[in-house]
Amino acid sequence: MKQEVAALEQSMHIKDFLFVIKKKSDHLTNYFLISFFVVGLLLSFFYDTWQIGIGVGSLLLIAYYSTKIVLPKSNLYQYVLSVVLGIFMAQFIYQMHGMFEMHFMAFIASAILITYQNWKLQIPLLLVVGIHHGVFGYFQYLGLDEIYFSQLDYMSLQTFIIHIILAGCIFSICGLWAYQFKKYSEIHMELIFNKREIENQELKTANYELDRFVYSTSHDLRAPLNSMLGLIEIAKEETTEELMLEYFRMLKGSAKKLDGFICDILDYSRNSRMKINNELINFRELINGVTENLKFIGDNNRMVEFKIEISDEASFYSDKNRLITILNNLISNAIRYQNSQIPNPYVHIKIETSPAETNIFIQDNGIGIDEESQSKIFDMFYRVSQESVGSGLGLYIVKEAVNKLNGDIKVKSQIGEGTTFLIKIPNQ
Repeated sequence: MKQEVAALEQSMHIKDFLFVIKKKSDHLTNYFLISFFVVGLLLSFFYDTWQIGIGVGSLLLIAYYSTKIVLPKSNLYQYVLSVVLGIFMAQFIYQMHGMFEMHFMAFIASAILITYQNWKLQIPLLLVVGIHHGVFGYFQYLGLDEIYFSQLDYMSLQTFIIHIILAGCIFSICGLWAYQFKKYSEIHMELIFNKREIENQELKTANYELDRFVYSTSHDLRAPLNSMLGLIEIAKEETTEELMLEYFRMLKGSAKKLDGFICDILDYSRNSRMKINNELINFRELINGVTENLKFIGDNNRMVEFKIEISDEASFYSDKNRLITILNNLISNAIRYQNSQIPNPYVHIKIETSPAETNIFIQDNGIGIDEESQSKIFDMFYRVSQESVGSGLGLYIVKEAVNKLNGDIKVKSQIGEGTTFLIKIPNQ
């Protein structure tokens, strides 16, 4: 099954590549067709063949572009182009009263068709040239007036056959080049695709090993950290010395910071590699769970008031784990960065759900973020100041999680007045 999918993807990439080539060839063809039409007008000026130059030239352009417009998904217009270029050659020969050198216009047309990398396009051109030479040569042989084919008085059958054979050789060579170019393009794309597949497989293996490493390392680090935190609490009970208690407090704070940093790395790893798992979201239940766990995380242990407004007029489907990550980081930051000058800290959480999307507002009356830092707070490891707590990964993870949900996040803040985050997430 995987091989079939890979083969299908490879075929699609080759088709896309050939489609780009076709579009570029179409663009180049437009210039050549206009140039051929202009040549016909110039010949009309010198040989007084305006009816042929304008009439036939215009009909040829109409035939090509009308086919392309009427059948945009078909390659029929390319075969029409082959015929049109051949007729242009016949037109020029007629306008110049049988000037032999104008046969080279057919060879120029043959070279132009190579860009489409389709050898079959040489066949209509060869037929036009063959029919034109045969019919007009025969008319000239019969002595009909104004049948301009060759300025020679007479072209023998042997000369005619040699001429057609040589023209056929040129068209065959151009057709072979077109065929070889297409094969080269397909082989080139196949090599690129196979190389990309190998690189993707190596990347998947590396990601898998990285996931195992992150999980194993974080587990091995968090276990002794939790033991250390437990021992610190036990040791605090064994002493009343203020200095020792201060040391224990500092040690506990450092251990918690390290534990928080490890948790942030875990969240980042999960968010970057976990697939989207859409499910029906109960925002009341989700927010109650998040706020219950975050009530007393501030260093000053002040109770934070949660103002919650939920307007769930429509069912909302999204990734629950990523929503928890987003809310947990933003609400915990609002609690941590309280404004000590304000007696009643609060976090205002507002949810507005519609059939199309959900708007999440998280507003606080904390210390705020200066204008210069607002454009940088979502960068990895960015910290507003040295006094900032945490790893500098929290808001980066929030931004990444919102992006994974195809959402958008904005921030408004003023120093001393608080911060508001607005998140828009489409309904999945």
